[in-house]
Amino acid sequence: MKNYIVQSGATLTGTLADGVLQVGGVYGGDIELNYNGIKKAYLAAYSAGTAQVSTVTISGSLTAGDVISFQLVQDLGEKNDALTDVISQVVAHTVSSVDTVTTIATSLKDAVNNLPFEIVATSAAGVVTLTATSPYNVFSIAEVKDDGANQAIATGTPGVAGAGIKGADLVALGIEGAVSGSNYDILEMAYEDIRTGDSIVYAGTDLVKIYIESTVATTSIEAALKATSITDTNVREYLAKLS
Repeated sequence: MKNYIVQSGATLTGTLADGVLQVGGVYGGDIELNYNGIKKAYLAAYSAGTAQVSTVTISGSLTAGDVISFQLVQDLGEKNDALTDVISQVVAHTVSSVDTVTTIATSLKDAVNNLPFEIVATSAAGVVTLTATSPYNVFSIAEVKDDGANQAIATGTPGVAGAGIKGADLVALGIEGAVSGSNYDILEMAYEDIRTGDSIVYAGTDLVKIYIESTVATTSIEAALKATSITDTNVREYLAKLS
């Protein structure tokens, strides 16, 4: 994977000539791509999204031995190579003779916070509140068992996935030129070029990501990516037949 940064104050430009796309204003120097080598391109404008908030309310008469449980599922993407992308876990509590709705809610809250989800759980007066942690704004929650009809699950704020990436996250990833306090759009391209000595990819296919500080205008680069001439189209179709 090749990573590039365009920081605030730069002028991001894109020109297409003779099948070559030149992108200026990039940290570390301009880059050049064979337009026909761009198999896919996608621009994700930065958005923080909306963190999901769901509640689990414990109420009613409690009976010792009853089980109250729910399942959490969350996609954590590439957060940690030691974890699977999608984590699924059942959170359960078996009612004891001394339990109250408050102690049960506390138990469920503690169980959630001890699991590797990007969710923060709090509890008060028999209600567990679960809030997703940005940028992992979305999770699913569903009842598994409710022996005494003591559990009610509701989602007050639906989660909306964010887009782009925070500068602090880029810095943590070691992306040179990123600024912690900035937010970045992501221009992502699947790129293939067999030209020896090409500055982007020596040979084969690679993923090229240009992280663009969100205040930088991208109109010119988008126009260049979409400016496909008849000749370019024919070449792309020919290459597709060979693959």
